[in-house]
Amino acid sequence: MTGYRRRSAIAAGSAAVLLLAACGNGDDAADENGGNGENGEAAAGGGTVSVYNCEPQYLMPSNSTEVCGSWVLEQLFTGLTQVDYETYEAAPGVATDWESNEDQTVWTFTLGEDWTFHNGDPITAQTFVDTYNWTVDPDNAQQGTGFFDVIEGYEAVVDGEAEELEGVTAVDDYTLEFELSEPFSPLPLMLSYTAFYPMPDEAFEDPDTYESSPVGNGRYQMDGEWEHDVQIAVERYEDWPGEDPGLPDRIEWQIYNEIDTAYLDVQAGQLDILDNVPPNRFNAMEADFGDNQSMIDTSSFTYMGFPLYQEEFQDVDVRRALSMAIDRDVIIENIFDGAQTPAKNIIPPMLPAGREDACEYCEYDPEAAADLYEEAGGPSELTVYFNSGAGHEDWVEAISNQWRENLGIEDVTFQSLEFAQYLDLHDAEEVTGPFRLGWVLSYPSPQYAMEPIYSSGASSNYTRFDNEDFDNLIGEANAAAPEEADAIYQQAEDILLDELPVIPLWFQSFGIVHSDRIDPDSVVMDPRTFLRVEQLVVTD
Repeated sequence: MTGYRRRSAIAAGSAAVLLLAACGNGDDAADENGGNGENGEAAAGGGTVSVYNCEPQYLMPSNSTEVCGSWVLEQLFTGLTQVDYETYEAAPGVATDWESNEDQTVWTFTLGEDWTFHNGDPITAQTFVDTYNWTVDPDNAQQGTGFFDVIEGYEAVVDGEAEELEGVTAVDDYTLEFELSEPFSPLPLMLSYTAFYPMPDEAFEDPDTYESSPVGNGRYQMDGEWEHDVQIAVERYEDWPGEDPGLPDRIEWQIYNEIDTAYLDVQAGQLDILDNVPPNRFNAMEADFGDNQSMIDTSSFTYMGFPLYQEEFQDVDVRRALSMAIDRDVIIENIFDGAQTPAKNIIPPMLPAGREDACEYCEYDPEAAADLYEEAGGPSELTVYFNSGAGHEDWVEAISNQWRENLGIEDVTFQSLEFAQYLDLHDAEEVTGPFRLGWVLSYPSPQYAMEPIYSSGASSNYTRFDNEDFDNLIGEANAAAPEEADAIYQQAEDILLDELPVIPLWFQSFGIVHSDRIDPDSVVMDPRTFLRVEQLVVTD
């Protein structure tokens, strides 16, 4: 391996999620309730559905790195590839097929010829070339830039030595070629990610105006502009050429600052569906909603990270002691009604590379933790950070109380912000204490569970963890044959679990509640815990 990657990714917000929690019978439900069209046929179904969401940070595909925006963008856009969540392999999007050379450094994608943007502009191989070159241009300061670092010529562009990516070429109108700077077998899966969606010329000419009402090529198109802190409304795009167009005629993402308010609005019939019931409502879900509720096991990973740029957290024994002082089982039972799984790993346990008890310092041992904390000179005061309005208050306070009791910490204060502002605080390195975040695996690879948030220089590496051995192991695994890669990824995970730039807490279960207007059989959550809004069946 040469160098390291700085690939960014989705930092999970109030709907914080990891990958691999397929549930329900989504395809069957859609077929039984009108069926999905094929090759651009109009979908049966209809109606308007209102859905909870939090305020996105951005609605520019190349700049969106969190779930609130990416969930919307997934309906507005279709990438070169999508993910088949039954096989966890790349599936056709705009590209119909692809192949690579023997060492996986040159990839060729064949595009379908009937794709257009919602404004009628055709989509060709050059569309992707232009989009990717604009994305990586340092003058445009897009957060998704780091995903492109595996492409030949990336460093020259970001360093100002070249204007275009050498490794992305339109061979002809419908053939796109990638030349990589090193072998990278997850490329077809990675290209399904938000940062690689195609954008029309108007996005580059006036990005601010474009972001207020993005023109995409997905199942749905914008209906009006993004009403900040109010709603984002989309309507079905009848000329979408894919094989599974959306069922609702219209989707309205209603933006809430307080998730409890959304829960009450579903009860009152003012909101159709909430996909992230706050933990304080778990016990009441069945009584409040009867058959119109479900609890979904997921691999959504919640962690408490450390700002390693602060001197107080640079001693690994301080981090280990804080982890060992947390009784995850007690918090899960008392606050989440048992609806979480303690995390003693970072690679999700349902992936083939996942291990359920890989973390020595995730075991609850308050006496050993107290001794270690005292010997390391851990701080007597802490400021703990979390994003507001998403139901995190109770468990963050519970962890803080255990730190007080078990480690003798004298004072804990809390800082909470709305999610978009919360990420801005991290970007500016203005966090001074432990912080809550979650993670979304956008494609099913151990690489994505670790590299984007722990590799040196990654834009979503909010801890600023920097470990050459870890970076080298990730690169080695990325270049390895699939049957060899998992063991190498596990070695990289072992470094994380020893150094603990983050404290693994738990893998989440998600509560979903909905109104009588929604057919329960159509409520499906994909492995990333994105509610499949395009499959919802409205019954009236």
